[in-house]
Order: sequence, then C-alpha cells, then structure tokens
Amino acid sequence: MKVKLITTLQSIEMQRLKDETCAMGHECDLVDLSKFTFSIRDTKLSIDNLGNPNPDVVVVKGVTVNKAPIVALIHDYRKRGIKVFDNNYCEHQYTINKVTDLIKLSLNNVPIPDTFHCHDFDEFYRACEIVGYPAIVKLVGAGKGAGVFKADNKERLAEIISNAQNDMLKSASRFIVQQYIPYEHDLRVLIIGEKLFVMKRIPGEGEFRANFSLGGSVETFELDDEGKELAKRGLAAVDMSVAGVDLLITKDNKRYVLEVNHTPGFVGMEKATGENIARIYMEHAIGNAY
Repeated sequence: MKVKLITTLQSIEMQRLKDETCAMGHECDLVDLSKFTFSIRDTKLSIDNLGNPNPDVVVVKGVTVNKAPIVALIHDYRKRGIKVFDNNYCEHQYTINKVTDLIKLSLNNVPIPDTFHCHDFDEFYRACEIVGYPAIVKLVGAGKGAGVFKADNKERLAEIISNAQNDMLKSASRFIVQQYIPYEHDLRVLIIGEKLFVMKRIPGEGEFRANFSLGGSVETFELDDEGKELAKRGLAAVDMSVAGVDLLITKDNKRYVLEVNHTPGFVGMEKATGENIARIYMEHAIGNAY
C-alpha cells in the first residue's frame, strides 16, 4: 500500500510515523507542506514536494499553517476516491483553539476549570478576582505548555499583561483566564480509537507546568474507570478519534478536563508506557481512512 503522510511540522515524531509505516510493509512518503509552493500551467496544478499524486491512503497530522489549501487538497483526494484520515481536520480546520474546545466541553457538561475569555486586558483583573489567586493566564493558540503564565497576585498579573501589551500581536482576546487547580495528579490520557494510554506528568523543579516538552518527567499511571470515562467524554465533545486529554485530579478526587490536544505528541507516552504508539497510531489511521 502507498501511504502519504502530510504535515507542516518536521519532527522526530513524524519521522517515527513514517518509519513505522514502512516497517508495516507499506511505501510511505512524508510530505512537508509548511511552504506550500505551487504552480498552475494550462489549468494544471503542480504542488512542490507533494510526490505521488495517487497514493492509496493519505494521513494528515500536525497541520498548523496553510490550512485552507491543505483542506482543499484533502477534499480533492476524497473526491478522486483516495482514502484520507485527517482526525476530522476538514471540519475543524484548526490545530489549537482552546476557546472553541472549552465551549464544546462546557456544552457537553464536561467539568473544566472556571474560565473567562475577555477582549480587554482590564477585564483580566475582575476575572482573576472571581477565580481567585493564583490564576492561570493562557494563550489560546499555543501548545506544549508555551504561553501559560501563573499570576500569584495582582502585581504578577499586571506584569503578564504589560508583557502581552508590548507584543502587538498579543491582544487580550488571544488569552483566557482560568482557575488554578491545586492538583494531586496531572495526567495525559492519549486516546487512539478504542485504545487508551495514561501517563502522569511531573513538573521539573521550580516549574508549575508539567509538560514533558518542558523538561517534566513522566511515569505510568493506573487510571480508574471514572477517569477513563471522563477522558472519553472530553474526546467525544470535540469530535475526534485521536486526542490527548489532559486531566487534573485533586486531593479530594475532583476531576477536571484541562484541555484536549488535537495533535498530541507521543514520545513521552512511549517512554512512560513502553508501547509503540507510532505503530498503533498508523494502524488506526490507515484502518479508519475514508
């Protein structure tokens, strides 16, 4: 079978997916469309680096730029009878949008931290007074722990706001203000179809964020049925078959879905569980392409 992996992120994980696809006995092209250069001559479209125009299966993962043209390309593949697995990307057309996901989670009665989305930085002070200090100020379009700040008091909040205002690209509407949850366990639940993997994320010294990409450590965690069901509810709310659901569990056993990651990394999960997540992902993607 000829498989084409389309991404806009060149990473170790994408190379792992390609290698595992080849190990499964398939031909595999890894295509980076981050620049999406093309030409049209005599009405015929030619896209640089696209390779074989007639693969058997196309798998789309990690598309963060050039979204609209790539969606048009996906639609054309399907129109021509080529199967595509895009994890519902054509419908969402975004990779990271915490505002949209939080709305979906709330509408589906999934417990989340109290959250405010404001369009004026002055409103942040009122929001923090309501959720209480410390509070979390988070960029809605960032991942892997980037753009997440902890405001321990009003003075620290003023500093966060000042830094954001100095960056002309960071308007108030690009942030959310959230209740800080003093958790006992910070968990990443990776769901791939019917398979579920769980790891506990442990922050590095002096760091409140527990992301593996920020130097946090990981270990396996035995999640109970209640936690697994909550993670599945979070996945269903955003309408995907693959996602990384971040769960927080407090000392008194309250559970919150912090966010749902559309393009979750899996290196940390492989390290924690010893499972070949890349192989499991590609088996799911190829088996569920349409």
